[in-house]
Amino acid sequence: YDIPSDGTAYSVTIKDEKLQATYQHFAIPKLDRDAFLLARLNRWDSLSLMPGQANIIMDNVYLGKSYLDPNTTADTLNLSLGRDKRIAISRKLVKDVKYSRSDNKTEIFNYEITIKNNKKQPLQMVLKDQYPLSREKEVEVTLTEDGKAMKVTETGILTWDVELQPGESRKIKFSYQVKYPKSKVLQETR
Repeated sequence: YDIPSDGTAYSVTIKDEKLQATYQHFAIPKLDRDAFLLARLNRWDSLSLMPGQANIIMDNVYLGKSYLDPNTTADTLNLSLGRDKRIAISRKLVKDVKYSRSDNKTEIFNYEITIKNNKKQPLQMVLKDQYPLSREKEVEVTLTEDGKAMKVTETGILTWDVELQPGESRKIKFSYQVKYPKSKVLQETR
């Protein structure tokens, strides 16, 4: 390359690589209503990558920037391609039931997550949510419906692998109950 010494910054392509990637969507509707697209790169360790910002271009369209972190020991390098607005996600509390017996109160929380694929191709998505855990022995939290999720009981994390065809919509429901003494006041972030 010949770079003029005119004080202007120039970008120079040192090496251009084409890699096979598998694409996967990821969403945590409790925290954010958008789905994020991830490119998962296998056999990336032979590329001698350096950590830093990467420009994301897909189908000759500039999508934005992402951070490339090759200092991982995983076999697969995950690269965020940003938000995918063509996937609609909502999470709502469907029913909140409260009742009292003797010295205890019980509250039941029923959540419904709705996902709609507005794309013209099928998609695979990892969907995560969480139910609360109690640190006090007087407060008992029980997952009553998991919506066929993979559960991690130590953290309360629920994970669903969802496949949706173009235009398809799916509802996922989960619920938990909280039993606690009438003398306590609970505060939950929804």
